[in-house]
Amino acid sequence: MAAATSSSSWLHPDMVVTITHQISFLLTGLSTTLGTQFLFYSGAATGDSYLTQLAQYTGMVLVGLIIPIILSRQKQQYTSVATTDDADDVANRISMDVLDEDEEKPASPTETTMKASKISDGPIPHKSVMKLALLDVMANFSVTMGFAAIGSGMYQVIYSSVVIWCAILTYFLMGRTLSKLQWFAIFGTSAGLALSSLGSFETPDKNSSSGAMSLTTGTLLTMVGTFGYSCMYVYSDHILSKQIPSPLPARVCFTTGIYATVLALVWIAAYTLPRFDTLIQIQPSVSISSVWGMYALVALSNTIHSYNYYELIDRTGNVATGILQGLRAILVYGISHAWYCSIDAAQCFTAYKGCGSILVIGCVLLFTVGGGGRKKK
Repeated sequence: MAAATSSSSWLHPDMVVTITHQISFLLTGLSTTLGTQFLFYSGAATGDSYLTQLAQYTGMVLVGLIIPIILSRQKQQYTSVATTDDADDVANRISMDVLDEDEEKPASPTETTMKASKISDGPIPHKSVMKLALLDVMANFSVTMGFAAIGSGMYQVIYSSVVIWCAILTYFLMGRTLSKLQWFAIFGTSAGLALSSLGSFETPDKNSSSGAMSLTTGTLLTMVGTFGYSCMYVYSDHILSKQIPSPLPARVCFTTGIYATVLALVWIAAYTLPRFDTLIQIQPSVSISSVWGMYALVALSNTIHSYNYYELIDRTGNVATGILQGLRAILVYGISHAWYCSIDAAQCFTAYKGCGSILVIGCVLLFTVGGGGRKKK
Protein backbone atom coordinates (compact mmCIF):
# COMPACT_ATOMS: atom_id res chain seq x y z
CA MET A 1 0.00 0.00 0.00
CA ALA A 2 2.88 2.34 0.88
CA ALA A 3 4.58 1.55 -2.41
CA ALA A 4 1.41 2.39 -4.31
CA THR A 5 1.13 5.71 -2.48
CA SER A 6 4.77 6.54 -3.26
CA SER A 7 4.30 5.66 -6.92
CA SER A 8 1.17 7.80 -7.23
CA SER A 9 2.96 10.80 -5.68
CA TRP A 10 5.64 10.57 -8.35
CA LEU A 11 2.94 10.50 -11.00
CA HIS A 12 1.25 13.58 -9.58
CA PRO A 13 0.66 16.12 -12.38
CA ASP A 14 2.57 18.81 -10.46
CA MET A 15 5.62 16.55 -10.18
CA VAL A 16 5.45 15.68 -13.88
CA VAL A 17 5.31 19.38 -14.80
CA THR A 18 8.27 20.17 -12.52
CA ILE A 19 10.39 17.38 -14.00
CA THR A 20 9.45 18.55 -17.50
CA HIS A 21 10.63 22.08 -16.66
CA GLN A 22 13.89 20.72 -15.20
CA ILE A 23 14.64 18.65 -18.31
CA SER A 24 13.73 21.57 -20.57
CA PHE A 25 15.91 23.91 -18.46
CA LEU A 26 18.93 21.65 -18.97
CA LEU A 27 18.32 21.03 -22.68
CA THR A 28 17.77 24.70 -23.54
CA GLY A 29 20.81 25.68 -21.47
CA LEU A 30 22.90 23.20 -23.45
CA SER A 31 21.51 24.28 -26.82
CA THR A 32 22.08 27.97 -26.04
CA THR A 33 25.73 27.52 -25.05
CA LEU A 34 26.65 24.92 -27.66
CA GLY A 35 24.66 26.73 -30.37
CA THR A 36 26.60 29.93 -29.69
CA GLN A 37 29.85 27.94 -29.84
CA PHE A 38 28.81 26.54 -33.25
CA LEU A 39 28.28 30.08 -34.56
CA PHE A 40 31.78 31.09 -33.39
CA TYR A 41 33.46 28.06 -35.00
CA SER A 42 31.51 28.40 -38.24
CA GLY A 43 32.68 32.01 -38.63
CA ALA A 44 29.10 33.35 -38.38
CA ALA A 45 29.85 35.44 -35.27
CA THR A 46 32.67 36.93 -33.24
CA GLY A 47 32.78 38.14 -29.67
CA ASP A 48 32.67 41.79 -30.70
CA SER A 49 30.15 41.48 -33.55
CA TYR A 50 27.32 41.39 -30.99
CA LEU A 51 25.22 39.13 -33.21
CA THR A 52 24.94 36.26 -30.72
CA GLN A 53 24.06 38.78 -28.01
CA LEU A 54 21.28 40.14 -30.23
CA ALA A 55 19.88 36.61 -30.54
CA GLN A 56 19.90 36.30 -26.74
CA TYR A 57 18.11 39.63 -26.30
CA THR A 58 15.55 38.57 -28.89
CA GLY A 59 14.88 35.59 -26.67
CA MET A 60 14.38 37.91 -23.68
CA VAL A 61 11.87 39.94 -25.70
CA LEU A 62 10.00 36.77 -26.68
CA VAL A 63 9.51 36.07 -22.96
CA GLY A 64 6.78 38.70 -23.23
CA LEU A 65 4.64 36.11 -25.03
CA ILE A 66 4.41 33.98 -21.88
CA ILE A 67 3.48 36.83 -19.50
CA PRO A 68 -0.30 36.23 -19.94
CA ILE A 69 0.29 32.54 -19.10
CA ILE A 70 2.17 33.42 -15.91
CA LEU A 71 -0.45 35.94 -14.80
CA SER A 72 -3.25 33.46 -15.49
CA ARG A 73 -1.51 30.76 -13.44
CA GLN A 74 -0.91 33.17 -10.54
CA LYS A 75 -4.55 34.22 -10.61
CA GLN A 76 -5.67 30.58 -10.46
CA GLN A 77 -3.32 29.90 -7.54
CA TYR A 78 -4.56 32.95 -5.65
CA THR A 79 -8.19 32.04 -6.30
CA SER A 80 -7.57 28.53 -4.97
CA VAL A 81 -5.83 29.79 -1.81
CA ALA A 82 -8.41 32.51 -1.25
CA THR A 83 -11.27 30.01 -1.53
CA THR A 84 -9.64 27.74 1.08
CA ASP A 85 -9.00 30.66 3.42
CA ASP A 86 -12.61 31.82 3.08
CA ALA A 87 -13.91 28.38 4.01
CA ASP A 88 -11.66 28.16 7.07
CA ASP A 89 -12.50 31.66 8.27
CA VAL A 90 -16.22 31.87 7.51
CA ALA A 91 -17.34 31.62 11.16
CA ASN A 92 -15.02 34.44 12.16
CA ARG A 93 -16.26 36.70 9.41
CA ILE A 94 -19.92 36.12 10.31
CA SER A 95 -19.39 36.85 13.99
CA MET A 96 -17.39 40.03 13.29
CA ASP A 97 -19.69 41.36 10.59
CA VAL A 98 -21.67 44.27 12.03
CA LEU A 99 -23.14 45.37 8.72
CA ASP A 100 -26.58 44.61 7.38
CA GLU A 101 -27.06 41.40 5.43
CA ASP A 102 -27.55 43.29 2.17
CA GLU A 103 -24.56 45.56 2.72
CA GLU A 104 -21.13 44.37 1.54
CA LYS A 105 -18.21 44.94 3.87
CA PRO A 106 -15.48 46.94 2.11
CA ALA A 107 -11.99 45.43 1.95
CA SER A 108 -9.23 47.18 3.85
CA PRO A 109 -6.51 48.95 1.83
CA THR A 110 -3.92 46.45 3.05
CA GLU A 111 -6.05 43.48 2.00
CA THR A 112 -6.71 45.03 -1.41
CA THR A 113 -3.00 45.67 -1.96
CA MET A 114 -2.11 42.11 -1.01
CA LYS A 115 -4.71 40.69 -3.39
CA ALA A 116 -3.53 42.92 -6.22
CA SER A 117 0.10 41.96 -5.65
CA LYS A 118 -0.76 38.27 -5.91
CA ILE A 119 -2.67 38.38 -9.16
CA SER A 120 -1.07 41.28 -11.04
CA ASP A 121 2.28 42.86 -11.66
CA GLY A 122 3.23 46.38 -10.67
CA PRO A 123 4.43 49.15 -12.99
CA ILE A 124 7.87 48.92 -14.55
CA PRO A 125 10.42 51.48 -13.23
CA HIS A 126 11.82 52.32 -16.65
CA LYS A 127 14.82 54.37 -15.48
CA SER A 128 15.99 51.52 -13.31
CA VAL A 129 15.37 48.95 -16.05
CA MET A 130 17.35 51.09 -18.53
CA LYS A 131 20.30 50.99 -16.12
CA LEU A 132 19.79 47.24 -15.78
CA ALA A 133 19.87 46.84 -19.57
CA LEU A 134 23.09 48.88 -19.81
CA LEU A 135 24.68 46.69 -17.14
CA ASP A 136 23.47 43.59 -19.00
CA VAL A 137 24.98 44.80 -22.29
CA MET A 138 28.40 45.45 -20.70
CA ALA A 139 28.43 42.13 -18.83
CA ASN A 140 27.25 40.25 -21.92
CA PHE A 141 29.96 41.85 -24.06
CA SER A 142 32.63 40.77 -21.55
CA VAL A 143 31.46 37.16 -21.17
CA THR A 144 30.96 36.75 -24.93
CA MET A 145 34.48 37.98 -25.67
CA GLY A 146 35.72 35.55 -23.04
CA PHE A 147 33.52 32.77 -24.45
CA ALA A 148 35.05 33.24 -27.91
CA ALA A 149 38.54 32.84 -26.43
CA ILE A 150 38.18 30.01 -23.89
CA GLY A 151 35.40 27.91 -25.43
CA SER A 152 32.04 26.69 -24.15
CA GLY A 153 33.41 24.20 -21.61
CA MET A 154 35.46 26.53 -19.41
CA TYR A 155 32.98 29.37 -19.99
CA GLN A 156 30.12 27.38 -18.48
CA VAL A 157 32.25 26.30 -15.52
CA ILE A 158 33.27 29.88 -14.72
CA TYR A 159 29.77 31.22 -15.30
CA SER A 160 28.28 28.69 -12.87
CA SER A 161 29.95 30.68 -10.07
CA VAL A 162 27.47 33.51 -10.66
CA VAL A 163 25.26 32.20 -7.84
CA ILE A 164 28.12 32.66 -5.36
CA TRP A 165 28.99 36.18 -6.48
CA CYS A 166 25.30 37.06 -6.16
CA ALA A 167 25.30 35.79 -2.58
CA ILE A 168 28.40 37.81 -1.69
CA LEU A 169 26.86 40.99 -3.10
CA THR A 170 23.53 40.44 -1.36
CA TYR A 171 25.41 39.76 1.88
CA PHE A 172 27.06 43.18 1.77
CA LEU A 173 24.31 45.18 0.04
CA MET A 174 21.05 43.56 1.14
CA GLY A 175 21.88 42.04 4.53
CA ARG A 176 21.53 38.38 3.56
CA THR A 177 23.43 36.02 5.85
CA LEU A 178 25.70 33.19 4.78
CA SER A 179 26.44 29.94 6.61
CA LYS A 180 29.96 28.72 7.39
CA LEU A 181 29.50 26.04 4.74
CA GLN A 182 28.69 28.70 2.16
CA TRP A 183 31.77 30.76 3.06
CA PHE A 184 33.84 27.61 2.67
CA ALA A 185 32.27 27.06 -0.76
CA ILE A 186 33.07 30.65 -1.77
CA PHE A 187 36.76 30.27 -1.00
CA GLY A 188 36.76 26.84 -2.65
CA THR A 189 35.23 28.31 -5.80
CA SER A 190 37.86 31.06 -5.92
CA ALA A 191 40.61 28.44 -5.60
CA GLY A 192 39.00 26.34 -8.33
CA LEU A 193 38.79 29.29 -10.74
CA ALA A 194 42.45 30.12 -10.09
CA LEU A 195 43.42 26.49 -10.68
CA SER A 196 41.38 26.35 -13.90
CA SER A 197 43.08 29.48 -15.21
CA LEU A 198 46.47 27.75 -14.83
CA GLY A 199 45.24 25.29 -17.43
CA SER A 200 45.19 28.12 -19.93
CA PHE A 201 48.93 27.76 -20.28
CA GLU A 202 48.80 23.99 -20.78
CA THR A 203 47.91 23.82 -24.46
CA PRO A 204 49.12 21.39 -27.14
CA ASP A 205 50.73 24.32 -28.98
CA LYS A 206 53.18 25.34 -26.30
CA ASN A 207 55.16 27.52 -28.74
CA SER A 208 52.23 29.87 -29.22
CA SER A 209 52.48 32.48 -26.48
CA SER A 210 49.73 34.49 -28.14
CA GLY A 211 47.37 31.53 -27.77
CA ALA A 212 48.12 31.24 -24.06
CA MET A 213 47.68 34.98 -23.63
CA SER A 214 44.36 34.80 -25.45
CA LEU A 215 43.11 32.04 -23.15
CA THR A 216 44.27 33.90 -20.05
CA THR A 217 42.62 37.11 -21.19
CA GLY A 218 39.46 35.20 -22.08
CA THR A 219 39.35 33.65 -18.62
CA LEU A 220 39.69 37.07 -16.97
CA LEU A 221 37.03 38.57 -19.27
CA THR A 222 34.62 35.74 -18.45
CA MET A 223 35.22 36.22 -14.72
CA VAL A 224 34.66 39.97 -15.00
CA GLY A 225 31.51 39.43 -17.06
CA THR A 226 30.24 36.83 -14.59
CA PHE A 227 30.70 39.33 -11.78
CA GLY A 228 28.86 41.90 -13.91
CA TYR A 229 25.95 39.50 -14.34
CA SER A 230 25.93 38.98 -10.58
CA CYS A 231 25.60 42.74 -10.11
CA MET A 232 22.77 42.71 -12.65
CA TYR A 233 20.90 39.94 -10.82
CA VAL A 234 21.27 41.70 -7.47
CA TYR A 235 20.07 44.95 -9.02
CA SER A 236 17.12 43.04 -10.50
CA ASP A 237 16.35 41.75 -7.00
CA HIS A 238 16.43 45.35 -5.76
CA ILE A 239 14.05 46.47 -8.52
CA LEU A 240 11.64 43.62 -7.75
CA SER A 241 11.64 44.21 -3.99
CA LYS A 242 11.47 47.99 -3.63
CA GLN A 243 7.86 48.49 -4.72
CA ILE A 244 4.51 46.92 -3.83
CA PRO A 245 3.12 45.36 -5.91
CA SER A 246 6.45 44.43 -7.48
CA PRO A 247 6.82 44.09 -11.25
CA LEU A 248 6.42 40.62 -12.67
CA PRO A 249 9.95 39.16 -13.12
CA ALA A 250 9.10 38.01 -16.65
CA ARG A 251 7.98 41.56 -17.51
CA VAL A 252 11.26 42.96 -16.18
CA CYS A 253 13.06 40.41 -18.36
CA PHE A 254 10.94 41.43 -21.36
CA THR A 255 11.47 45.18 -20.84
CA THR A 256 15.20 44.74 -20.22
CA GLY A 257 15.37 42.74 -23.45
CA ILE A 258 13.78 45.60 -25.40
CA TYR A 259 16.26 48.21 -24.12
CA ALA A 260 19.20 45.83 -24.57
CA THR A 261 18.08 45.02 -28.11
CA VAL A 262 18.10 48.71 -28.99
CA LEU A 263 21.64 49.09 -27.60
CA ALA A 264 22.77 45.97 -29.46
CA LEU A 265 21.34 47.29 -32.75
CA VAL A 266 23.16 50.60 -32.24
CA TRP A 267 26.45 48.71 -31.76
CA ILE A 268 25.81 46.50 -34.78
CA ALA A 269 24.96 49.50 -36.98
CA ALA A 270 27.98 51.54 -35.85
CA TYR A 271 30.61 48.79 -35.53
CA THR A 272 29.62 45.45 -37.02
CA LEU A 273 28.08 46.41 -40.36
CA PRO A 274 31.02 48.61 -41.51
CA ARG A 275 33.36 45.67 -40.73
CA PHE A 276 30.97 42.87 -41.68
CA ASP A 277 33.19 41.23 -44.32
CA THR A 278 36.12 41.22 -41.92
CA LEU A 279 34.25 39.97 -38.86
CA ILE A 280 31.91 37.47 -40.50
CA GLN A 281 33.64 34.83 -42.62
CA ILE A 282 31.40 31.78 -42.77
CA GLN A 283 33.23 28.52 -43.43
CA PRO A 284 32.65 27.06 -46.91
CA SER A 285 31.40 23.81 -45.36
CA VAL A 286 28.66 25.64 -43.42
CA SER A 287 25.43 26.54 -45.21
CA ILE A 288 23.68 29.86 -44.74
CA SER A 289 20.47 28.07 -43.80
CA SER A 290 22.21 26.26 -40.93
CA VAL A 291 23.57 29.58 -39.65
CA TRP A 292 20.13 31.21 -39.66
CA GLY A 293 18.67 28.07 -38.11
CA MET A 294 21.24 28.15 -35.29
CA TYR A 295 20.57 31.83 -34.58
CA ALA A 296 16.85 31.02 -34.39
CA LEU A 297 17.60 28.08 -32.08
CA VAL A 298 19.68 30.28 -29.74
CA ALA A 299 16.89 32.88 -29.57
CA LEU A 300 14.15 30.28 -29.00
CA SER A 301 16.25 28.40 -26.44
CA ASN A 302 16.81 31.62 -24.49
CA THR A 303 13.07 32.22 -24.43
CA ILE A 304 12.22 28.74 -23.14
CA HIS A 305 15.19 28.75 -20.76
CA SER A 306 14.03 32.01 -19.15
CA TYR A 307 10.49 30.68 -18.79
CA ASN A 308 11.75 27.45 -17.22
CA TYR A 309 13.93 29.46 -14.84
CA TYR A 310 11.00 31.46 -13.46
CA GLU A 311 8.86 28.33 -13.18
CA LEU A 312 11.56 26.38 -11.31
CA ILE A 313 12.32 29.26 -8.93
CA ASP A 314 8.61 29.25 -8.08
CA ARG A 315 8.25 25.45 -7.87
CA THR A 316 11.55 24.20 -6.40
CA GLY A 317 13.42 27.28 -5.17
CA ASN A 318 16.86 28.64 -5.99
CA VAL A 319 18.73 25.77 -4.30
CA ALA A 320 17.44 23.12 -6.70
CA THR A 321 17.85 25.50 -9.63
CA GLY A 322 21.46 26.14 -8.60
CA ILE A 323 22.11 22.40 -8.60
CA LEU A 324 20.74 22.21 -12.14
CA GLN A 325 23.15 24.97 -13.17
CA GLY A 326 26.02 22.91 -11.79
CA LEU A 327 24.82 19.84 -13.71
CA ARG A 328 24.55 21.97 -16.84
CA ALA A 329 28.19 23.05 -16.41
CA ILE A 330 29.31 19.42 -16.16
CA LEU A 331 27.37 18.42 -19.29
CA VAL A 332 28.61 21.40 -21.34
CA TYR A 333 32.20 20.73 -20.30
CA GLY A 334 31.99 17.05 -21.27
CA ILE A 335 30.23 17.64 -24.59
CA SER A 336 32.58 20.50 -25.53
CA HIS A 337 35.61 18.29 -24.93
CA ALA A 338 34.14 15.45 -27.01
CA TRP A 339 33.00 17.65 -29.90
CA TYR A 340 35.56 20.42 -30.15
CA CYS A 341 38.88 19.28 -28.63
CA SER A 342 40.13 18.12 -32.05
CA ILE A 343 39.67 21.59 -33.57
CA ASP A 344 40.29 23.85 -30.56
CA ALA A 345 42.89 23.14 -27.87
CA ALA A 346 41.03 25.47 -25.49
CA GLN A 347 38.23 22.90 -25.28
CA CYS A 348 40.49 20.00 -24.37
CA PHE A 349 40.48 18.44 -20.92
CA THR A 350 43.67 19.05 -18.91
CA ALA A 351 44.66 18.16 -15.36
CA TYR A 352 44.47 21.80 -14.21
CA LYS A 353 41.12 22.43 -15.90
CA GLY A 354 39.69 19.13 -14.73
CA CYS A 355 40.62 19.59 -11.06
CA GLY A 356 39.66 23.28 -11.07
CA SER A 357 36.33 22.60 -12.75
CA ILE A 358 35.46 19.79 -10.34
CA LEU A 359 36.31 22.10 -7.44
CA VAL A 360 34.22 24.98 -8.84
CA ILE A 361 31.17 22.87 -9.68
CA GLY A 362 31.40 20.96 -6.40
CA CYS A 363 31.61 24.17 -4.38
CA VAL A 364 28.68 25.70 -6.29
CA LEU A 365 26.58 22.64 -5.47
CA LEU A 366 27.82 22.75 -1.85
CA PHE A 367 26.91 26.42 -1.67
CA THR A 368 23.37 25.98 -3.00
CA VAL A 369 22.66 22.97 -0.78
CA GLY A 370 24.17 24.71 2.27
CA GLY A 371 22.08 27.83 1.66
CA GLY A 372 18.86 26.31 2.94
CA GLY A 373 16.64 28.95 4.47
CA ARG A 374 19.08 31.71 5.36
CA LYS A 375 17.41 34.87 6.59
CA LYS A 376 18.30 38.54 6.41
CA LYS A 377 20.57 39.98 9.05
